[in-house]
Amino acid sequence: MTRGLVALAIVALFAVPWLVTNTFFMHLAIMVLMWTALGAAWNLLGGFAGQVSFGHAAFLGVGAYATMIFHLKLGLAPWYGLVLGGVIGALVSLPIGFICFRLRGPYFSLATLAVAEIIRIIAINWETLTDGPVGMLITTLPELRVLGQPVDWESKTPFYVMIATIVVAVIGATWAITRLRFGAYLLAIREDPDSAEAVGIDTVRTNVTALALSAFFTALTGGFYAIYFRYIDPDAVFSIALSVEMVFIAVVGGLATAAGPLIGAVFLVTLAEVFRERFQVWHLIFYGLFMMLTIRYLPEGIWGRIGLLLGRRG
Repeated sequence: MTRGLVALAIVALFAVPWLVTNTFFMHLAIMVLMWTALGAAWNLLGGFAGQVSFGHAAFLGVGAYATMIFHLKLGLAPWYGLVLGGVIGALVSLPIGFICFRLRGPYFSLATLAVAEIIRIIAINWETLTDGPVGMLITTLPELRVLGQPVDWESKTPFYVMIATIVVAVIGATWAITRLRFGAYLLAIREDPDSAEAVGIDTVRTNVTALALSAFFTALTGGFYAIYFRYIDPDAVFSIALSVEMVFIAVVGGLATAAGPLIGAVFLVTLAEVFRERFQVWHLIFYGLFMMLTIRYLPEGIWGRIGLLLGRRG
C-alpha cells in the first residue's frame, strides 16, 4: 500500500508540467522543488546527525560554479557539469568535515559559517577561474535531444523535470537512511555523541559521510540553480541567507523526516511568494511571524507533528 502511494505521488509530481500551463505557477513549483532539495540535503546532516550547519551555501555555490566553469571554460554541457559539480561538492566537504567535526555545538556552526565565507572570498578574488564579482552568464543552453526530440529551453518543463528528479533522489536517500543502520548511528550521535562513541560508533567518520552525502545533493541543486537562472555571482550563491533558508525549510517541515522538507518548502516558499506579491516589503514580517509561530508551537515541524498524530516515522 505504501509503495503504491509513493509511486502515485511520483507520477503526480512529474505530471505537473502537463497539468499546469501558467508560467508563474510553474516557476513557483520549480522554486518549491529547488528548496525542497536544498532543505532535504541539509536535513541529512542537520536533522539526522544534529549538526547544525550555517555554511551549506558553500556547497551550493561550489556546484553552481563547477557547472558554469565546466560549460563556459571547458565546453562541457551543463547537465554533465551539474553531476560533476555534485561530486566536487562532496569532495570539498571531506576536509571541511574532518576539521570542523572536531568541534561541537555552536563552535561547529560558527566554523561552517566561517568556511562558507572563506570560499565566497576565494570566488570573488580568483577572477581567472570564477570571473570574480562580475559573475558568470550562460547566454544560451546547448541543444539536447530526448527520445529524438529537441528540448525546448524556452519552456519551464525541462527545468521542472530536472529538479523533480533531484528531489526524488534526495528524498529517496533520506527515506533509505531512516531504515538503515547508518541512520540509527546518526540519530545516536545526535542524541548523545559521547554515548555513541562509547558503544563503538566512529562519530567523526559517520558525520563526515553524512556531510559528504548532504554536500553532494546541495551542490547538485546548485548546478541546477546555475542552469535555471543562467547567471551566478559570489554574493548570490554563497550568501549566508541561503544557508539559513535551508535550515528554516528543514525545521518547519520536520527534522529527520523524509517528507518534512517538501512540506516546509511548500509552506515557506508559497508564503514568501504570496506575501511578496501582495505586501512587498512587509512580506518579510509575515514570513518571520510564521517561522516564530511554527517553531514555538510545532517544535517537531509540520510533518513531524503529523507523524506523531498518526504514530508514524519519516
